[in-house]
Amino acid sequence: MQQIVIRYSEVGLKGKNRHWFENLLIKNIKKHLSVFGSCQISKIHGRIILETAGEVLPVCNALQYIPGIANFSVAVSASHDMTDIAENALLLTRKFLENKKVESATFKVSARRADKTFPMNSMQLSAEMGGQILDELPALRVDLHHPQMEIGIEIWPKNKSILYLEKIPGQGGLPSGSAGKVISLISGGIDSPVSSWFMMKRGCTPIFLHFHSFPFVGEQSRQKVIDLVAHLSRYQPESTLIIVPFSDIQKAIKTDCSEKNRTLLYRRMMYHIGEKIRKQYHALAFVTGEAVGQVASQTLENLNCTAAVTTVPVLRPLIGMEKSEIIAWAKKIGTYDISIQPFPDCCTVFQPRKPEIHGHLRDIEADEAHLEVEKLIAETMEKLEIMNFQTQTQDKFWS
Repeated sequence: MQQIVIRYSEVGLKGKNRHWFENLLIKNIKKHLSVFGSCQISKIHGRIILETAGEVLPVCNALQYIPGIANFSVAVSASHDMTDIAENALLLTRKFLENKKVESATFKVSARRADKTFPMNSMQLSAEMGGQILDELPALRVDLHHPQMEIGIEIWPKNKSILYLEKIPGQGGLPSGSAGKVISLISGGIDSPVSSWFMMKRGCTPIFLHFHSFPFVGEQSRQKVIDLVAHLSRYQPESTLIIVPFSDIQKAIKTDCSEKNRTLLYRRMMYHIGEKIRKQYHALAFVTGEAVGQVASQTLENLNCTAAVTTVPVLRPLIGMEKSEIIAWAKKIGTYDISIQPFPDCCTVFQPRKPEIHGHLRDIEADEAHLEVEKLIAETMEKLEIMNFQTQTQDKFWS
């Protein structure tokens, strides 16, 4: 069995409900890794221990996408016996040199003593192990600041210790599902997938809501959003995408309302429909990819006009970001290449030539009164398309 030691940061700061967060994280890990077969998971001294009989590399690839994990290490076990620890430290060192195809490297030993009954403190243990490694492999050189190799040692209770060579970064944040459900308005653009990911890192479970203007926007646009949600599904055990047919509503707005207000009225109708869906799914907030001033609908006045439809918070993780920052995040999380595919979405259909920049809520509401809002919503709600995604079925993520 291969052993992986999983660490968390923010979860460790929790108080009396810490165990609830730990257990939820373990539950998510099991769901994410179920595609690889059975694995054993246990807790010990602020760590989650994963033992698997399968290949380690795909498991490590999957762990990097699970919110709540700060970092993890492929580790070997030893006892508290100094000879046993030294043998395993030398084993890891030789494996590092073999993999790198080198005979010499700089190194340091970083020890952590969780069991205070162990006779050496952390600094003493680091120095002792470093000395024994140098005695066996004198070609190595100590570098405490920028080593090519760092050997980690953790002394745990009950005569147990672990050793490892690297800490592989995880997502950090909180486990998926720990902060409740949100309705995430997602288009095929760059911004909304990034905003969804930010909320996933905070423990929220997005229900993805996409508005599709068929036949004015083609199947390729719809497929792009499906691909985005499939990609984002690697960050949470299960995902739901709801596709809303929006062209009839847009045609009604084009026919019955002022041209300059079209975009704001589109957005308000999205929230009207979103409110119905939010209540069905018991979601507690909306999430959007809006940033102040990025486009005409995202001035402060216009954000107020559109969000006035709902009584729950509208969360905007990107609100103060520049486009270049958002693009950098999109590249980091892997959505950028999907988002830049040149297929339009519903926001580009029937765009006004001169959109309202500083909308007044009374004027927008008066214009919206020309619509049969409840009838349009009811007709649309009958035509929703609902798709479900499960992380463990997305084998391509882990290849």
